[in-house]
Amino acid sequence: MLTRRRQLAAKVESQEGIEEALASQDAKLLVESPVVDVDPPLHERNPVGASFSKVGDLPGKKVSRLTFNLRLRGSGVPAAEPEWLKLLKACGWQVAPLQAITIGAIASGPFKHGETIVGGTSGATGRVVIDTADGTTTLYFVSVSGTFQDAETITGSTSGASATAGSDPSEVGKELKPITDPAGVPSLTMATYEDGIRKVLRGARGKVKFNFKVGEPVMLDFDFSGAYLSTQDASLLSSINHETTKPPVFLNAYLWLDNLQAKLSELEIDWANALAVRDDVNEQAGILSYVISDRKPVGSLNPEMVSVSSHDFFGKWFNGEEMILNFQVGEALGNKFWFYAPKAQYSKVADEDREGIASARASFSLNGTLEPGDDELTILCL
Repeated sequence: MLTRRRQLAAKVESQEGIEEALASQDAKLLVESPVVDVDPPLHERNPVGASFSKVGDLPGKKVSRLTFNLRLRGSGVPAAEPEWLKLLKACGWQVAPLQAITIGAIASGPFKHGETIVGGTSGATGRVVIDTADGTTTLYFVSVSGTFQDAETITGSTSGASATAGSDPSEVGKELKPITDPAGVPSLTMATYEDGIRKVLRGARGKVKFNFKVGEPVMLDFDFSGAYLSTQDASLLSSINHETTKPPVFLNAYLWLDNLQAKLSELEIDWANALAVRDDVNEQAGILSYVISDRKPVGSLNPEMVSVSSHDFFGKWFNGEEMILNFQVGEALGNKFWFYAPKAQYSKVADEDREGIASARASFSLNGTLEPGDDELTILCL
């Protein structure tokens, strides 16, 4: 059996922890290095007797992990979800249609990320996506109620910013943002097909790391946990209609870290979910599913060191300042991503030598708000 001849299939479960039948349409994911690690606890038996000989251990509940990588890419159509979004949803993310409307000059701006906007004529409401200052001609938002109209005044309920709409709104992509409510996080049935055998787990949820390196495609490292079901003989799936969009590389990123257009070679965002097992004595595996019980998103980057007046790395760290981290990946519609973190905070700043260039090796946390919350990071698929 050859390790290169492997496939991964995943399907959202209609009922948590109940296995879904997998087929070719569930295996469109182009993944790398898929590995299933089954680790049931072994309960030692050590009865006394006439000799030192041991008796066999007793395997317990069937705990399993599935790890793999894939490269960030769009579906090719802004309004269509790429296949890997089902994985991100099971890592505690929600997806909403992203709307855009043309606007004129902004008074009393900027429109603030997350605030509610109201249409003066239509009475429509929406939630602003990304701070929008005067001079910007497009306002991104997620619709809440009604439909905005051309030529009406749009007002921010928190900032008091206002602008006149210059068009009707249109859907331009998807907004990805975290979610806390467990009812909104689907579980997956997942399987690897390994050149002749199939390994299946169900009730799976996970966590993900985003790895950005200059000039390279963005790599997503997934780590799922679930209840292990079985290992069976099975052929590889056939007639899989894979997406053909090429992954964009991390260039021309328009990256801003607060007031600094940072020159860096790498960036990592670790969406560090805590995964709690839902034990169930009624299940053969002893597990119904895994649930996301907490998260602590963190990251790191290595910008070139600059003067204190340009960007005070240590002052911002010592004072606990929060900063906007804002950048994009890709430029073609249907294959473009915009990352926006409104409250990045340094947790460590250290010196780094990058081929003789002084750099800052900076770690950071991604903070949000208590109300409404779920706003540490927003990703736009455009």
